[in-house]
Amino acid sequence: MDLNFNWINLLILFGALQGLVFSIILLFNKKHPGAIYLSIFMLVLAYNGIETFNWSSGLSDHIIFFDLFPFVMIYALGPSLYLYIHSLLYPEKKRPLKIVLAYYSPPIFQFVFRIVIIGVYLFIVNNVFFTKDQLELLDGIYYSYAEVVSIITFFFYLYLSLRLFIKARASQSIPSVSKEKQQEIYKWVKALLICMVVFGAAWPLTVIASYLPYFHYNASYYPIELALVIFVYWIAIVGYFRVKIISYGTTKMSPNLISTSTAKKLMIQLRQAMENDKLYLNPTLNRHLLSTHTGINAKSISAALNQHSQQNFNDFINDYRVKEVCKKLLSSEKQHLTISGIAFESGFNSQATFQRAFKNTMGMSPKEYLDAQLKKID
Repeated sequence: MDLNFNWINLLILFGALQGLVFSIILLFNKKHPGAIYLSIFMLVLAYNGIETFNWSSGLSDHIIFFDLFPFVMIYALGPSLYLYIHSLLYPEKKRPLKIVLAYYSPPIFQFVFRIVIIGVYLFIVNNVFFTKDQLELLDGIYYSYAEVVSIITFFFYLYLSLRLFIKARASQSIPSVSKEKQQEIYKWVKALLICMVVFGAAWPLTVIASYLPYFHYNASYYPIELALVIFVYWIAIVGYFRVKIISYGTTKMSPNLISTSTAKKLMIQLRQAMENDKLYLNPTLNRHLLSTHTGINAKSISAALNQHSQQNFNDFINDYRVKEVCKKLLSSEKQHLTISGIAFESGFNSQATFQRAFKNTMGMSPKEYLDAQLKKID
């Protein structure tokens, strides 16, 4: 068979190589939570792309490796996605190695099964123990379930990932991560899950199409393979910047600065300063001014906030300012003020900071919030 290096095959090859490079980069990233799982995830996609290039270009007549281990790597896609998302949303919960291996048991089983089949083949070649009929039986069993079960396995882990995300999104709390960083993580996870849901919907349809009489088996896989290549290009570019933004180096706090009991006591003092004395109304409020007012040193203020409320100083203060804005927006006494006027009266000194803080806290813009509240009144 002649080799076919057309533009589609080259696009698939370059996408796979880009995914492979990104996977290697992630292996050396010690700061991004779950980088190892994202690395495996990318490695699976890169392997899949190279495998596709192998058969679509005609190289499969010369390279038999992918024929020896079909439907093995793809089983690692779902577990990698779930473990990566779990690491992002619950960075404090480290998975023991035996639990991780349990999640990866499907691809491990597939690999062992293929090794057994290859071993049986080698024994047959050397006329030892096994017969050709036994090899065909094992190979027949393998191919009878491998592709269908790979889809089921992926859907199972996709379901776990979606459930994990919904639960974490509802709690709105990632330990030792500022609210701004939380929003970055949620957006990144949401984008990944949307892509994987679309892929999950297309995958079984592709398999069904491959068995229809008017579809060539390999040709029916081209659309989904090209879509995966585009996804690899996207995740390698967008994911690179997300990985740099979401890292332990910028979000992880020292857990040993103060005890939990001390942090709780300090939080009571800090909340009293906000709720009773309304210090947040001061647009120039900083840690030094709060420290002077409460008698708590600035480092202890940061430690208490990071350990007990998983917030940084600005998020803590802006939460109170946002609540003040929400209250004043519905106050008849403030109807003469614009939304911006109310924001500045509530302690904000920047329109951009106000808009960002409001959306991070309330999940919508100030205008959307006001419209929603007025509809309830009507």
